[in-house]
Amino acid sequence: MDAMIPLCRAALQPLLADRDFAALRQHQPHCGLLLARGLVALPTTQTSAAGSGGSDGSDGSNGSGGSGGSGGSGGSGGTGQPAAGECKARHIAAVVAAANAARGGALYAAAYARWCDLTADDRRFAVLDAPLAGRLYIGVARDNALETGVSLSHTYGMPFIPGSAVKGLCRAAAGEWLAQREARRYLFGDDRRPRAANDARDAAADAADADPAEAGIDSEIGGVIFHDAWWNPAGKAPPLVAEVVTGHHAGYYGSAGKQDATDFDAPVPAPQIAVSGRFRFVIEGDPAWTRLACRLLAGGLEQRGIGGKRSSGYGHFLLNPSPSADRV
Repeated sequence: MDAMIPLCRAALQPLLADRDFAALRQHQPHCGLLLARGLVALPTTQTSAAGSGGSDGSDGSNGSGGSGGSGGSGGSGGTGQPAAGECKARHIAAVVAAANAARGGALYAAAYARWCDLTADDRRFAVLDAPLAGRLYIGVARDNALETGVSLSHTYGMPFIPGSAVKGLCRAAAGEWLAQREARRYLFGDDRRPRAANDARDAAADAADADPAEAGIDSEIGGVIFHDAWWNPAGKAPPLVAEVVTGHHAGYYGSAGKQDATDFDAPVPAPQIAVSGRFRFVIEGDPAWTRLACRLLAGGLEQRGIGGKRSSGYGHFLLNPSPSADRV
């Protein structure tokens, strides 16, 4: 510890001597830090004329109101302030551009190559490299200033799929396709704690693994390790893609069906960030068990999908892709 203090002091001294911190400003933060930072300031430019209404209170063509009436979701009513969605979309576009321009840079490429080397031993690791069939929503529920979450590496700023999500997908697939309860218990352990089921199939998997005769027994860990899935920089597809999720009947869903959903409801576009490209999945453990887990993972990725909005086609992977399978 005593030796570290002089080393840190020597490293910080050149930076502290630069009063303007020009050396630090040469390096821009990666896209993950830009996303976490949120909007620094709201722009004050006037919204487009196509979306502003007339002075008589009539709606404009894109739904923004005039000085005497209220508009829809398309603009700000001529107040000189842009819609919040417009500000958010601009910031997301900047984050996506930063990620796609750098693709993690040389640092991420070196880290990914090192991870591949460390997991190359097939007597210890089972590896699955697969491209997305479309796009992926992962980490949408993360706390974020923009209410737009995505799982990004804090160190490299590139997307990843948490190992907990990979394990959850394999466990759900095993509940449907693996009949031997003891095999499921060895692979995934027995935590004895209820979890929030994503759908009826997940609830059925939990019920299949439950044993009332073993109530009160301590938790057990699984026999294999599900590592985080790394985004593969060798693919052609960009890591992040700007998306828009449009809620057409906010009143209907917000009132739990008490308010009717009609064709006159104003859609509210919500800018989001999705992931594209391919991922490298790694499962560690005894080869016989990791191969079984890898087969469950492959089936789950292809048939069930992973992440959010799976029912809309997101989060599905191609397990037998063509050479040009990378999609944006």
